[in-house]
Amino acid sequence: MAIERQWPCSRWFDTLIGGIVDIMRCKVNYAPSNWVLPGQGDRWYQGFDTVQFMDYCTSLRNGFVAEHNKKMRSGYSNSYLVDLLGKTVDQLWCEYIAKYGRN
Repeated sequence: MAIERQWPCSRWFDTLIGGIVDIMRCKVNYAPSNWVLPGQGDRWYQGFDTVQFMDYCTSLRNGFVAEHNKKMRSGYSNSYLVDLLGKTVDQLWCEYIAKYGRN
């Protein structure tokens, strides 16, 4: 699946956008076997780790991905997660890792 952007973005922002697309693949059981399992990631913004982390965030708030995507129309701020889930990205990542453990 190709993603086309009309504005410049940083590498991790690019990964986050890709993660939003990939979570849709995950939700329809179209995820490749080489994707990390929940809890296996090193960073929330690193490759396929983003998919599992975004899925976790979705479990905390129905419609999270759509709402988060709307907020990112003109850029990104870590405060978006606080706005939507009431916690910082670091707090959410720690809770995510604690829930699934390091597989």
